[in-house]
Amino acid sequence: MVLLTRGKDRALVERLAASGIEAAEVALLEQVDLPGLEALPGRLLQADWVAVTSKEGARRLLWAWERAGRPLLKVAAVGEGTGEVLRQGGLSPAFVPPRATAKDLAATFPPAQRVLFVAGDLAGKDLEEGLEAQGVAVERVEVYATRERELSPEELALLERAQVVAFFSPSAARAYARKTPRRPKAACIGPSTAKEARRLGFAVWEAADPGLEGLFRAILRAFS
Repeated sequence: MVLLTRGKDRALVERLAASGIEAAEVALLEQVDLPGLEALPGRLLQADWVAVTSKEGARRLLWAWERAGRPLLKVAAVGEGTGEVLRQGGLSPAFVPPRATAKDLAATFPPAQRVLFVAGDLAGKDLEEGLEAQGVAVERVEVYATRERELSPEELALLERAQVVAFFSPSAARAYARKTPRRPKAACIGPSTAKEARRLGFAVWEAADPGLEGLFRAILRAFS
């Protein structure tokens, strides 16, 4: 059985089932709003670019954009998944890097003077450090925090059954490791998640291309 640890990937569950692989979902983490979210609408026009590196950040950016009256914004999204959240809300990203990592986003970022980074509390420093090395001013606004969920006995039982566990973030790998001493095969969505999973003792299959398609292929490799 493959266990997906985000709790928002029913389409991936169904795709695995179509490949003859049993899959289940247990959300290991949950997100809560931070005070920075309330201040975000008034800060959207203080930079020439807005950057977002997660779907949760994209959803909160959309909320702030609506509150601000839908102003014209140039938004850079870390990958197609994050970009699609923005598009569905009516705010198409002006830039998506060829590879879905914060480091690649910084390395390929369009010319900018000041970037507003809409972030979660666990977001790494790759984007900020990469842009600041190019002389770009970055303002980081943390709008949500990620916390570990309390799991039901049924959910804990799924953690114990998993042959392959799919991780979408380093924090999910840490949460799983704290819930159980088991270390099944781990399919990881990108390099930072893979690095953390290896540190925690998992045998890792890393997505060759960061993102959901790459993760799906990594799951298939791990399962076989």
